[in-house]
Amino acid sequence: MYTRTGSIIFLFMRLTLLAGFLIVSQFLYAQQTQKDLVKSGIMKAKLGDYQAALADFNQAIQLDSTEGEPYYNRGIVKSELKDYQAAIADFSIVIALTPSYPEPWYNRGVAKDYLQNYSGAIYDYTKAISLKADYPEAYLNRGLALFDLSQFDEAIQDFSRALAYSPGFAEAFYNRGLARFNKGQFSEAINDFNKAIDLDPSAAEYFSSRGAAKASRGEYEEAIIDLNEAIFLRPTDINPRLNKALAFMYLKLYHEAELIYSEVLNIDPVNQEAFTKRGVSRQKQGDLVGACEDWDAALSLESDIAREYLQKFCGR
Repeated sequence: MYTRTGSIIFLFMRLTLLAGFLIVSQFLYAQQTQKDLVKSGIMKAKLGDYQAALADFNQAIQLDSTEGEPYYNRGIVKSELKDYQAAIADFSIVIALTPSYPEPWYNRGVAKDYLQNYSGAIYDYTKAISLKADYPEAYLNRGLALFDLSQFDEAIQDFSRALAYSPGFAEAFYNRGLARFNKGQFSEAINDFNKAIDLDPSAAEYFSSRGAAKASRGEYEEAIIDLNEAIFLRPTDINPRLNKALAFMYLKLYHEAELIYSEVLNIDPVNQEAFTKRGVSRQKQGDLVGACEDWDAALSLESDIAREYLQKFCGR
């Protein structure tokens, strides 16, 4: 009886150990296979083959749904595909599995940002920062979300924090300059734009914004130099042309302004502002017929100020 019992217990133990070995071997194989799938998906994503990458991540998740890495990378790819709601769902799973990692909080904030859920984005960026204090990208993005909520003082503080951890962060200088520009702090904004340009002289928007700040300070000739550089760096950009034309208007160089507004309309034939202000530049030169034609075109694009000009100068 005792021998038999002992024999049965021994056999049971052997089967358990053997089964355990098989389970562990299968787990290790699955784990290795999952890592291979994730690695393969990442490589495919880097090559721009997002659908193939998603297929790899999906298969990896099927092998083991308790690992956060395939969800995280799938969320990144879904963000690249602009499927932000799906990306948020994946990052939320990662957060539930590994709540102490700052990256999924940060990337979920980015996805919410794209959906203009700025308050939700700020919450996620703040959580990422609480887990990783030296996270300049999170400070920058939280600052951008605050900027979009017109909380410029708070945005400036975050851009400054980003710079404290990353002094060569050109985007932080640039966006702090924009926030200061919106507060009417033109000299401080120009100083920030100067630093951004020193770090990255190839960014057209840096010159364009510095030109706008200089124009706001009444330095129209210097503004035009910056705006010319912005146009050189990005020939199809409309904003520096509009600002350049406005600078010419302030300098009472109406013909030059008219030519720039015409350039804008060659790029964007339905630009309401260009029609309206080209009409003003023509009116200032005594070309009332051309001015009224431009204001008619602006009115067809629902310009209220063009309606006023038509009533005042064109009798209709």
